[in-house]
Amino acid sequence: MGDASSPQPVCMTGNRGCRSLPALAAAFAVAALAACAPEAPTVSPEQRLAMIPTGEPLLSCRGDCLAAWRAAEPQAAGLAARRQWTDLALLLLRANYEDDLTTYYLAEAAQGMGYRNAAASYYRQSIELSGGPSSCMAYSRVCGGVSLPRAARVRLAALGRPAPRSRPSRAEKAAPRMAEPAAAAAMPDIEALPPPLPPVPPSPVRAPSRDEEQYIEPPPAPR
Repeated sequence: MGDASSPQPVCMTGNRGCRSLPALAAAFAVAALAACAPEAPTVSPEQRLAMIPTGEPLLSCRGDCLAAWRAAEPQAAGLAARRQWTDLALLLLRANYEDDLTTYYLAEAAQGMGYRNAAASYYRQSIELSGGPSSCMAYSRVCGGVSLPRAARVRLAALGRPAPRSRPSRAEKAAPRMAEPAAAAAMPDIEALPPPLPPVPPSPVRAPSRDEEQYIEPPPAPR
């Protein structure tokens, strides 16, 4: 005979097996908790825009978002051509479509906003997506005239080099250089000069004597 304290299985008509009452109660409790659990809060595109400097993947939708991306792709190409990086990033985050082209555009936006490390991360992600079924050539057939993954590799290599120094313009090169002003002659130190000599009094004028007044100079001798 079985133990009277052990739960007796409850068999239901039409079921192949039997479940004990505690097992049924636990199953109902799990179902009730799942039904009452709150949904995870949705992160808005504006909030994800602030996460671009991290370089973390921000695009996650595929087939369900393909139609939205096909409609937004011409606008994305125009924003990239006009270098409107913040608007481009928001457009990509709202479409939320992920492939090598959208990730490439996101890398361009990050680079244009000054986040070089994040841009390098998104260029790498674009290169990885280009080699699989998530590439634009393999799935959406919308590549925006961008040659991927070659364009992403070129941009990634350029980020690894130091920023070039600014070169002088042609006008600056053609302009003649102004001669440097000559150094002014050193002024003598007045204190080091000797004191000036006292002025010499003029000699008194002597009146001629009577003999000198009567003297007549003889004529020159004949030759």
